[in-house]
Amino acid sequence: MNPEESVAQRIDRLHAGGVVDFHFDLLIDLYEKRDQPGALVSHFLPEFEAGGIGVLGVAIYVEDRYLPEMGLRVALDQVARLYAEVEQTDRFAICKTFAEIEQARAANKIALVITMEGVEPLGEDLNLLRAFYELGVRSVGLTHARRNAAGSGGIFKPSGSPRDGLTNFGRDLVRECERLGILIDLAHINPRGFEDIVELTSKPLIVSHTNARKFYDIERNASDEQIKMIGKRGGVVGVNAILVSPDPQTSTIDRYVDHIEHVISLTGTDGVGIGFDFCEYLFLQLPESVRAELAAKLTTPHFIPDLTNHSHARNLTRKLIDRGFSDEEIEKNLRDNWLRIFKETL
Repeated sequence: MNPEESVAQRIDRLHAGGVVDFHFDLLIDLYEKRDQPGALVSHFLPEFEAGGIGVLGVAIYVEDRYLPEMGLRVALDQVARLYAEVEQTDRFAICKTFAEIEQARAANKIALVITMEGVEPLGEDLNLLRAFYELGVRSVGLTHARRNAAGSGGIFKPSGSPRDGLTNFGRDLVRECERLGILIDLAHINPRGFEDIVELTSKPLIVSHTNARKFYDIERNASDEQIKMIGKRGGVVGVNAILVSPDPQTSTIDRYVDHIEHVISLTGTDGVGIGFDFCEYLFLQLPESVRAELAAKLTTPHFIPDLTNHSHARNLTRKLIDRGFSDEEIEKNLRDNWLRIFKETL
């Protein structure tokens, strides 16, 4: 670090390689804006560029209102909208391999890796996993908060999640993901399902977006033992900007960094990454009645005022600098740990 370098210049340098955020619910919004072509550039690109975003995990997620009959159709439409949007600009590339991510970054494009949050689109048809793989899906989280054909999600309370583990379909799905080279994402899975996935697999595992139960004790978040399991397997835990605290007063960027430090204390510096899960823009689009329903079913999200969209990524880097993180540690948090996983798996 150059002593003459300002904090702003240091942030510029640290972001020059691109920030990796491995969980963003982009596809659901592009689908809802399907009658507004160009939304990827007009609605999102300025924020991505302001934050220095280099790689995004963009999730297929199907809302309850489309299930079960339209789950597959909506998921395919989401992917189709992404391809159509990327085709209209030279600023993005949909990437299926680590080499393609490297090529995209060398060409100053934002690399998009398609992920799946909840396998409802598959029904119980394992063959459909291969179809989504060919479309570019490279990471799969088996569940969201609800139950599906693969298993059950962890609830947004300290205890009470379903106690059963993966179904036979869920177990077959995990094996097929590992065979194909699809990252297995343990975000949202219930504790028993988490254990089953660890037992069934041998490659690095990830949690794309979660928080530590130490600071927000709900089963949707990760316990110390779960975080240690990911670390032992050489995986990465992406820290989430939504569930940092049950109290809005302590839902701050400082508490977000507390989560990062806690994960590092359990896994070492190679085990933490970013999984912002920025979704305030989606939440604010919902009718008040739907927000109340979600709060009753899940929880009320407490958004961090200065960390609500990708243009705020520099605020996180500034806070990491304030807290004494070295350049190497910051670069691992922002990018290098995820890139290592992609290199090993994709």
